Amino acid sequence: MDQDTKQWIATLFATRNVIAVVAVLIFVPQNFGKDFSIPVSSQLEALNQQLSIAESANNAIRMELEEAKANLNNDRWMNEERAASIALLIEDVLADSDTRKNLQGNGSMMGWSDGFHLTSIDGQFSLQIGGLIQSQTMARWLGVNTVGGNDFDQWRWGFGMSRAQLSFGGNAFGQGLEYYFEMGWGRADPYNLTGGGRFMSPRMWEAWVKFKLNSELDIKIGQFNLPFTRESLVRAPYQMAVFPTVIEFRMGLESTAAVEFDWTTKDKKFALSISNGSPAIFHAPFWGAFDPIPPWSALERDTLYSVTMRHEWKILGDWAQFDQFTSPPGSERGIMIGLAGHRQNTEFDSPFPIGGLPEGEFWGVTGDITMQFDGASLFASIIYERMTDFAPALPRVNFLSFVLQGSTYITNQSEIFARWESGGPDEEGAGGDRLQILTVGMNHYLDGQDMKITADLGFSFGEVSQFMANTETGWIGDLERRDQVVFRTQLQLMF
Repeated sequence: MDQDTKQWIATLFATRNVIAVVAVLIFVPQNFGKDFSIPVSSQLEALNQQLSIAESANNAIRMELEEAKANLNNDRWMNEERAASIALLIEDVLADSDTRKNLQGNGSMMGWSDGFHLTSIDGQFSLQIGGLIQSQTMARWLGVNTVGGNDFDQWRWGFGMSRAQLSFGGNAFGQGLEYYFEMGWGRADPYNLTGGGRFMSPRMWEAWVKFKLNSELDIKIGQFNLPFTRESLVRAPYQMAVFPTVIEFRMGLESTAAVEFDWTTKDKKFALSISNGSPAIFHAPFWGAFDPIPPWSALERDTLYSVTMRHEWKILGDWAQFDQFTSPPGSERGIMIGLAGHRQNTEFDSPFPIGGLPEGEFWGVTGDITMQFDGASLFASIIYERMTDFAPALPRVNFLSFVLQGSTYITNQSEIFARWESGGPDEEGAGGDRLQILTVGMNHYLDGQDMKITADLGFSFGEVSQFMANTETGWIGDLERRDQVVFRTQLQLMF
């Protein structure tokens, strides 16, 4: 019985009570005023009868109201009982569903979260699948080379692709073991060491397994970039310009096979790597050709030892925001300082000077600072490296370089940036030039880093030697200071 019906019944009974009382009030004066010959006792008796009738009517109404109230309480109890029954039924269904999953034994969770993922029910195994496509259009202007009578078109342009790769990562046998590897199609020699940098070939960029000893310490084994320069530790899709600096391609240690110990706290990071040594700096130009597809393991001669260390201090922000150079609007402010060093020695099978070369030594240090300002960013680094006894004609070569990069957002999705890079060797036999390149450009983020368009324009203010040139980035060697200009655009898709 609904509330409106109950109110209607109560109103009906109350109306009957009022009618009875009114009837009594009407009846009494009529009897008193109509016939005075009737005795008073008879009139009182008739009045008592009418009052008894009214009392009986009131009692009947009271009983019906009590019954309606009892029915109302009973309906409320039924509603509460029904809700409890439904809740119990839902719990039984969920319990049965969990039981069926456990009995099946191969239940899994899958979906999308910054990449496609697949996870076992117990969380012991997981797989994250990602992909990256970077496609470029480049144009270069280079003045006519008057040395040797060479003549060619000043403008060159074309399409290119630096990489198309898939990545796989996750954990296995529990949360304490992580794995990751990147493979796909890319430049055979991105460091322009062998002359085969124009060709595409199958590539493996990274492949490693990480064992977490506790919440702060882990060990990584496999192939990865050595912890030296800041540019090498920022992955390709999170760079500011289309490519890292030409300085990075020559003086960065890049990828090799190694064992690395990582210690991470709230505000500090320390990495110690023992590896086969870096192949990307100076080895090929002085030692000659070798397998053109990186990574290279100790090249053609044995590496006696190779040790790399890097220490980072986080002053503001969180570690995750320093995985990229940009600082989108609304992000947290951050400051991070890095300091790194590297040392490696090379041993030879035959003595010097008969049939061989002396034992080569190489060491380098670098420092950098990264600042993010909620819509703007600033990065600066300095690298010094020294190589001794890698070639009889070059007993010692010093390398010094600087990089300065800044950016700011002009809209919530568009960012402009500028970068200055300067450096190179101090010996004529190794180029002897001071590379000076200014790059200005713009990023438009269609969907963050997952979908973005980059365009930049670079100006060379000095000679680009064959030693420092890199065809993948668009900069080629020249014999004169002819002020190269390189224009590059890139479409990036990452998932």
